[in-house]
Amino acid sequence: MSTESYTLEYADLDALDISRLNDPQGKQELASQVLSFVNKNGFFYVKGHGLTGDQIKRQYSIGRELFNLPLEEKLRCIANTEAGDFRGYKPRSTGELGARDNDERYNIPKFTPEHERSHPKLIQDHFDEIKEFSLHVHNQVLLPLLRLFAYVLEIDESYFASRHRYEARGLEYLRYMKYFPRTEAEDAAVNNIWAKGHTDYNTLTFLFHQPVSGLQVQTPEGWKYVKSFEDTIIVNVADALEFLSGGYLKSTVHRVIRPPPDQADKPRLGLIYFARPEADVELAPVESPLLQRLGLQSSTEDVPRGVTAEEWARARIAKDHRFRTGLDERREGEIIAGVHQKFYD
Repeated sequence: MSTESYTLEYADLDALDISRLNDPQGKQELASQVLSFVNKNGFFYVKGHGLTGDQIKRQYSIGRELFNLPLEEKLRCIANTEAGDFRGYKPRSTGELGARDNDERYNIPKFTPEHERSHPKLIQDHFDEIKEFSLHVHNQVLLPLLRLFAYVLEIDESYFASRHRYEARGLEYLRYMKYFPRTEAEDAAVNNIWAKGHTDYNTLTFLFHQPVSGLQVQTPEGWKYVKSFEDTIIVNVADALEFLSGGYLKSTVHRVIRPPPDQADKPRLGLIYFARPEADVELAPVESPLLQRLGLQSSTEDVPRGVTAEEWARARIAKDHRFRTGLDERREGEIIAGVHQKFYD
């Protein structure tokens, strides 16, 4: 039985063909497209990204084999999430805490001297391939989108891109992620939620083809599924870009729920790239002629004033660590600089 046998209500998302950005008419049409959807939805698709299906499948294969490694080997590369550092491996929780944290992750940061560290042999064996894939996402997908968004805001087209230099200090990374299936009763006990409604804390999140349904976006009409296509990347705007764009580009609220019945017994393997501003970039809103005309230039109040991208990310990771590990039972609370985390379930 296929997923299509079940009635899944999908969000109507735009697709940006970034291969058209080098053509002046194409760029203008893409800008008009962004202006038409950006206030309605921070989720969109990217086509013309230059990655083949085989390249993406290769990365999924690496992730699958990585999670099949003995736990002891993976734990040698454990991430220091307590200190707000997601580089390396995060195991899933067990026992009562498993309801809060039922996935394992391995995050590979930028391939710069700052992030030189030990990895499992499997990663070392495919190091060049993973590096090539990561660099492509950064240079051929992220940067063109950032230049397009700057064009839309009528500011210097290099404004956002110049704050995302690959060689600069920062915590951008590629993630392999695996959700573990639970029994119907276990999922019912947590309202079938695998990842509670949240926003991401980076600039843009790139999610590669995911055949197991479960990702949902919050829309004015309620939660809707996000359909995944083999030839597109699902992209969502995250906190840092909302702050930098003066609140115009909205950080998207999304969640993961129990898959449809025919997929609920399958692990959900994900391949995700988290783009993030350079560590020392202050998350201050840009001065934009477009925002001034719209009367939005000073409308963003919920901004971490005087906070850098690194400080914001570390604060959110550390706060999530405390809740995930049971050190803090509260779900609401200040993240940093008077900005509070919001939950949507």
